[in-house]
Amino acid sequence: MRFTLDKSSLRTTFLASCPRDYEQEQEQLKAVVETLGREVKQQEQKKTIVRKFISVVKKYTDMTQLDATILREFVEQIRVSDTYTTDEQQKRVKIREIEIVYNFIGAFDFEGAREQSQTAQDTNNAKVGAA
Repeated sequence: MRFTLDKSSLRTTFLASCPRDYEQEQEQLKAVVETLGREVKQQEQKKTIVRKFISVVKKYTDMTQLDATILREFVEQIRVSDTYTTDEQQKRVKIREIEIVYNFIGAFDFEGAREQSQTAQDTNNAKVGAA
């Protein structure tokens, strides 16, 4: 059996499939553009917040005393939990968690930051020791 394909039938088949593929690609690209546009907008908002935060920080780089004005500029709210005990044997030992929500950056995870800092320091010490 022998197949013969002439150029015109190939061209017709190719051109018939192009619009469909083109439209699909256009829809995909529109979705990507919308997603990227939202991400850019979010980054711009974060950039604005960071700039505001930096301007407040610069005002107080040489502060010697923490007063109510400074506290209000930096702290949005302070959340204090109910007291609880971790050990029923020692009911006199009570724990109360305090969460500070800062303006511009929200609640900051000091424990997580401390762990990251320690990990980075350990990594640097290991590199220096290996050198």
